[in-house]
Amino acid sequence: MKLSKILDQIDYIDYKENNDLDIAGISSDSRTVSKGEIFVAIDGLEFDGHKFIDMAIENGANTVVITKDVDENPNVNYIKVKDSRECMADISNIINDFPSKKLNVIGVTGTNGKTTTASMASFLLKKLDSDCTNIGTNGSFVGEEKYHTPNTTPEIYDVNKILKLTVDRGIRNAVVECSSHGLYLNRIRGIDFDVAVFTNLSIEHMDFHKTMDNYFDAKMILFENSKKRVTNADDEYGRKAKERYQDAVTFSIENDSDYKAMNIELVDNVTYFEVNGVKFVLNRFARFDVYNALGAIAAVNQLGYSLEDISDALKEFSGVESRFEFMKNSLGINIVVDFAHTTKAFEDLYKTLPTDRKITAVYGISGDRTKEIRQELGRISAKYNVFSVITLDDPKFDTYENISSDIASGVIENNGKFIKIKDRKSAIKYAIENSNKGDFVLLLGKGQEDFLKFEANIKTYYSEKETLNEVLKELNGLD
Repeated sequence: MKLSKILDQIDYIDYKENNDLDIAGISSDSRTVSKGEIFVAIDGLEFDGHKFIDMAIENGANTVVITKDVDENPNVNYIKVKDSRECMADISNIINDFPSKKLNVIGVTGTNGKTTTASMASFLLKKLDSDCTNIGTNGSFVGEEKYHTPNTTPEIYDVNKILKLTVDRGIRNAVVECSSHGLYLNRIRGIDFDVAVFTNLSIEHMDFHKTMDNYFDAKMILFENSKKRVTNADDEYGRKAKERYQDAVTFSIENDSDYKAMNIELVDNVTYFEVNGVKFVLNRFARFDVYNALGAIAAVNQLGYSLEDISDALKEFSGVESRFEFMKNSLGINIVVDFAHTTKAFEDLYKTLPTDRKITAVYGISGDRTKEIRQELGRISAKYNVFSVITLDDPKFDTYENISSDIASGVIENNGKFIKIKDRKSAIKYAIENSNKGDFVLLLGKGQEDFLKFEANIKTYYSEKETLNEVLKELNGLD
């Protein structure tokens, strides 16, 4: 595509043309930009992309988007804009020929439950239609093929590449997890959402959003850019979403709603419930799983599929990787890997567990969470009589010693019990060695992530499941 065609469709302050080469793509990563692509220099939270323009040009960029004056290369085009992220999104949509407009797209946002709700919606669409793309925390899946994407909501050019691939393969549906960062940073700008789902909101990312109102407003960017909206009537902020967007449909367990779960029964770890007279079977047993199911059911129903057909499809859903996932072992211990990393997620999880079993949780918390959130994790764990093994989890700019002390102070406040073990593998081993058959050991916070973050956001490889398997092998607990 010629740059002149792109310039006709975007807003810019100034443009200097130094070549007439075709545009092959767009990227904001100077390390991976390739020949014929536009490099977008973003003055971001941690790095200023203007400092990496020379590297991008060396790697083949023929055009650069800037917001500042820079030393110019005589062979490269320069587009000066007011907002580089908005420009990047607009160009990405143009280059990829607006693939989202050719698909049925569901967006899912909220603090907790995004991945399960999105995965469930994707699963239902696969059963009810031909196939579905799913972009989210666990990676991006085009049909059954997985693509690694580093963020819950990837950069807009990656989102559009995946959606274009979806169109090219004849797939008609896509589900996208939309994080508050992704929404605020224009990673879904221009994506044509048919249905948006809001799961819930609880305190998180205050280092970025500063206030809950800002956090909520970021989530509502998805609602603002969707044709239809689905929200949780049992959640305080879900009700605020309904007040702001009165055409939104609602789901609930407690309050009146358009999709209310009735006659909920738990039998042998299977949940039975009804929605608008239609019976559903969910092969999960936590209350929060019912909420996740309701969000997915409502979204897919809003696309035109009947509740009866959705019910038939849901029977085959078995769960999502690292979302209350039981790990096989020969010790008879209920070892669970879960991505829970917020106070609400911890409490929702603890509420589902039997009170007559010993429960041990291995967890830490990211270094960018506030002292109050750290303490609250400890308080909640003690409240539910959970023994805390306080370990490492993405210290980033802080230290394990500071983070663990804050968590421990919350445990102490509620008269709970804990031990601090910095090395995560040693912490897991301690928890298992000190549990008996039938007890629960919860490995919380890392889930499917393949890293720990030390020294800001620098990633060091780490796998919770691989580490667990090493521990089980040492304890002869592998099947």
